[in-house]
Amino acid sequence: MTGSPPLPLLTIKQTSKTLAVSEPMTYKLVRTGALPVVRIGTSCRIHPEDLARFIEDRRGKRAAG
Repeated sequence: MTGSPPLPLLTIKQTSKTLAVSEPMTYKLVRTGALPVVRIGTSCRIHPEDLARFIEDRRGKRAAG
């Protein structure tokens, strides 16, 4: 395998802290499909690149609106 190691996946709690929102709000974003997740058994994990894309998409909507 070549390249850099994969970035560690984030928990809902870590993602909530990063977004400065509650955990229920983060679960809502996951449930509605606004925030993609990786499911491992019953756990949800968020890839850091998906989180960065989610934030960047929101920044673009604010600037355009």
